Amino acid sequence: MATAGLDALIICGNQYAGFEGAVFYASGFEIVHRYVYVLLPFEGEPTLVFPREARWIGDKAKPWVKDQVWPDVPGRWIRDRAEQCRWKRVGVYGMNFIMAVGDYRELLQAPLELVPFDFEFDMARAVKSEEELVEVRDAMDIILEGFWSLVDAYEPGKTEAEIMAPAVERFFARGAGPRMMNIVLSGAHGQAEAHFKVPGQRAVAGDDLLLYSLEITGAGGYWVEFSRPLLRGKLSPTTQKMAEAYPEALEAARKDTASRSDTSPDIRLERR
Repeated sequence: MATAGLDALIICGNQYAGFEGAVFYASGFEIVHRYVYVLLPFEGEPTLVFPREARWIGDKAKPWVKDQVWPDVPGRWIRDRAEQCRWKRVGVYGMNFIMAVGDYRELLQAPLELVPFDFEFDMARAVKSEEELVEVRDAMDIILEGFWSLVDAYEPGKTEAEIMAPAVERFFARGAGPRMMNIVLSGAHGQAEAHFKVPGQRAVAGDDLLLYSLEITGAGGYWVEFSRPLLRGKLSPTTQKMAEAYPEALEAARKDTASRSDTSPDIRLERR
């Protein structure tokens, strides 16, 4: 913030999967419904700014940010605060994809510059402490347990949803809550259609290729992803070629990662 010359930072979050984590990271508040902002002044204490209709949604005692407000129009409240404090430059994390349009319009009326701050914020939280890495590993342990329960449930004749269900049960039981996105890429005759979808009521045949893409967090809010193909029959020629190319591509990725001195060995660790 100091480098960018910011007087304050607005951190936006909503219930859309992956858009809730910045607020959790910056305040400890877990979004259940609607949206919320963390207003972080360069000098002074932060404030959680909720829309009025979210007063009874979410555990307000859990976050470490104790200054909390519920205005009718959050953007107007932030605008008034900025004018009172004579802020000139305010960074915004999530301005293009998360901030409510009505709040953005209110802020445009203030005599200040809104500065997109997604990259800077994401780079700051990409650095993980040892405590955070414990949470990441816990999430990975959860997702692997769920995956193997999915494998145990795999049986031709069951639906895609029935095969997925045991994994989702383990995820929720171990703290993922609503922070999960579990989809499948599937198809017949040893190959899959080129699009992911929500597992549904399609019955699985013995030669179907299933690639469940599992994405979850643990209670700490750190996202991990895991996927492996399942197949009882033979691979199609196209899938076989892809399988043969995969080890070479994986090794190339490892070498590329190792060559970058600024890249953590724990790839794609993030708290969204």
